[in-house]
Amino acid sequence: MFEKFLNQVVQGDCLELFKSIPDASVDITFADPPFNLNKKYNTYKDNVNNYLDWCEQWINEMVRVTKPTGSIFLHNIPKWLTFYTTFLNKKAFFKHWIAWEAPTSPMGKTLQPSHYGVLFYAKNVEKTKFYEVRYPHKRCRKCNF
Repeated sequence: MFEKFLNQVVQGDCLELFKSIPDASVDITFADPPFNLNKKYNTYKDNVNNYLDWCEQWINEMVRVTKPTGSIFLHNIPKWLTFYTTFLNKKAFFKHWIAWEAPTSPMGKTLQPSHYGVLFYAKNVEKTKFYEVRYPHKRCRKCNF
């Protein structure tokens, strides 16, 4: 059943889809969950506690399906990433907080985040395979240009 997901984008309830993915079978997991909580909707009221419980469930599933050599990435605003680190620090190893600049201006009575973050965790710090991509520096030190 897992083969049907190979090289595919699959839409559905993430917790249901995770059930069909075997333990330690995925090289990289990435999540970009919803983060516009506490908005004033006409017909819906967010429940932050339910949201965080749900996040802990799918984060646990991300860790479960990631190979020992694999990496885990989570994208969100800093506010929610601080909660995710609480869950992830129990099960994986923090590698980096990647900042993605998001220049904004103040809206209403709150400040907007100046960046989005991507958490980078290793499932097993000794076994993680990470191939750093390096680009040549824009200035050549030998030829002075």
